[in-house]
Amino acid sequence: MHFPYFPILLFVLLGLTGCTIKPSTYDFPVPVDTTTRPINMQEKKAYEFPAVGLTFDNLFDGARLVELNGVEGNEFEAMILSENAPINPSPWYAFRIKAEKDVSFTILLNYGTARHRYDPKISTDLENWQLLPTENLTYQGDSTGVYLNMSLKAGDQVYLAGQEVINSGHVDVWMKGLAQTPGVAYAEAGKSRLGRTIPYLDVHRGDPKGRETIVLFSRQHPPEVTGYLALKGFLDGMLNYEKTNEFLNRYRVLIYPLINPDGVDLGHWRHNTGGVDLNRDWAQYRQPETRAVSRHVVRAVNSEKGDVILGMDFHSTYYDVYYTPDETVKTKMPGYKDAWLAEVERRIGGDFRVNDAPRPIGPPTTSGWFNTQFGAVGITYEIGDKTERDFVQRKGQVSAEAMIDLLLAR
Repeated sequence: MHFPYFPILLFVLLGLTGCTIKPSTYDFPVPVDTTTRPINMQEKKAYEFPAVGLTFDNLFDGARLVELNGVEGNEFEAMILSENAPINPSPWYAFRIKAEKDVSFTILLNYGTARHRYDPKISTDLENWQLLPTENLTYQGDSTGVYLNMSLKAGDQVYLAGQEVINSGHVDVWMKGLAQTPGVAYAEAGKSRLGRTIPYLDVHRGDPKGRETIVLFSRQHPPEVTGYLALKGFLDGMLNYEKTNEFLNRYRVLIYPLINPDGVDLGHWRHNTGGVDLNRDWAQYRQPETRAVSRHVVRAVNSEKGDVILGMDFHSTYYDVYYTPDETVKTKMPGYKDAWLAEVERRIGGDFRVNDAPRPIGPPTTSGWFNTQFGAVGITYEIGDKTERDFVQRKGQVSAEAMIDLLLAR
């Protein structure tokens, strides 16, 4: 006989005894094999073309350039290939171009069998980005590649990428800045397969003993930058609202913004260096990243005899959508997600309408894990690849303010 909430009961009983326990396993209705598989590591190198006066390289964290070849004259082909296959088509690319003289040239971004997804952006400092003008782009008929027509001056250095490059170094700087805020602590939750830090923030004021807890995740999938930006907007709203003090004196928030640091820094399309989609590994925890984060959440909450009531995982896709629990999923806060979405819609106003896609528990994703592990409301917060960045920020802030008001009214 199947008892879907036995893991929750076990967690509560052992928590009352003060024991530290491991995350529970659960037979998700749609199992996924997350056994480690080999990946193709890109070679870090510079590709020099002195006759043309150009150098291309992937010598920075977040870069993805598997190979670059001169085709003819000032034409080049960049191979943008995934870490392994099969894989969801998120053909991430990022590389640097240096010009030794004034030059005009064409680059073909070759995605193999994948189709174009991320419109090219350029930056001179890895901080400020702008779209490459559409008149500089020519798409192949099957969209498995795109030609970029570019011109640089002597001495120019530009970064070309599918989205803003936000690597582990950028995240570290941002998190250390937040840790200067009263009630925000920054520490390590564990290590990735290659030994990179998986950081987290513990946010509360006063004694967290017995606190109801909210858990926030991001960057399981490396190219999903807009989801990370939405998380940043959410934290801005949470830490700078008129009711922030009241909220943080009642609740605890655990935040894991970079669950796949290896994949992010290596420019992966989707997987970790175990060749696995981490957001399918929340049943058996075969990968070190999911194992570390799941254990950390469970132990952090259990050590204070707390209780997770809400979990949100920030992602990106082709459009804005919330994946929420449907009526078959029983949670500790029935009615919360509908009230929250309605409040987000009301606060944004105008012609904005929430795109809600409720669904039952299926594969072993974080939204299902929040529920099966804790009985919490689990929400996947998806932001479109092309959603205006100002709106991503505003929507995140409004979402946090709506959450605070609803939780304080309980």
